[in-house]
Amino acid sequence: MATMRAMFMRCVFAGVLLAGVWPAATAHAELVLKLLVVNPSDTETKSFDIRNPLPPEVKPEHVLDTDGLKVDYDAREGVYMLVGTVTLKPKETLTKQVVIEDVWMVPAERFSSTRRETGEIESKLSGTPYAERGAMLIRAIERRLGEVEDSQDQPFMNPMQHITRYRENLKTLDMVETDMVSLRQLMVMAALNPSQEPAPLVVADSGAGKADAGEGHEMGGLSILATWRLIFIVIGLLGFVSISFFLVWQRQLKVQLAKQNALDEPSAAGNGAGAKASDALLDLPPLPGSPAAKPPKS
Repeated sequence: MATMRAMFMRCVFAGVLLAGVWPAATAHAELVLKLLVVNPSDTETKSFDIRNPLPPEVKPEHVLDTDGLKVDYDAREGVYMLVGTVTLKPKETLTKQVVIEDVWMVPAERFSSTRRETGEIESKLSGTPYAERGAMLIRAIERRLGEVEDSQDQPFMNPMQHITRYRENLKTLDMVETDMVSLRQLMVMAALNPSQEPAPLVVADSGAGKADAGEGHEMGGLSILATWRLIFIVIGLLGFVSISFFLVWQRQLKVQLAKQNALDEPSAAGNGAGAKASDALLDLPPLPGSPAAKPPKS
């Protein structure tokens, strides 16, 4: 896939194509992708093919105005392309302005739905042994949601920074979703065993605050111990399976050798009888009248 720099600045052979992104009049609503095509020749009229990749997040429905270009999908690059052909006179320049919807913003509904769900789960965990752990997860989730909201409220200065910030926010929201999965598990365990003490749980939060540092360290130690136990169990199972395969192989080898010996014994017995018969034939007296029966001359 083309790098982000290649998406916003590209040179074409026999001509120059410069691509840039500028915010439109409505901040955080639209972005304008400007394509500048230049004919460097002093004497020739030339045609130039425009083929500029769109950012991976942009789909055809997000392109509000193509300015005469077409949106085509490049299967090799895995992105959508702005494609077209322009003819320029000597030293002529042409600027294409493509209006793109600002898709690099996390919708506010995602924040509100997450907070609504955490509130419902918190009420269900209230009064159970899982309430304290649930509160710790909720604090971590709220902290991350606040970080994403604050980053989106910052002034729009650079389109590249705007897109990079959005992708970092998506990573943060992935960690929020991991915490939400743990929170939902707590809700299920509280419903099944409301009076049972919760088992050790690894929390995805990496910095919920100084108040949670001691508890997080203790939970991390327990998780490491459980991990080593799991490793030893797996090694033991692998050893058991290896020994079982070895014993089965050894047994099959013994059976095969026994069958081979059983087949060799009759053959050996037959060879012995044949040898005895040959010896008996050699010991027979010569027939009368044969040269061997004449007495030797004195």
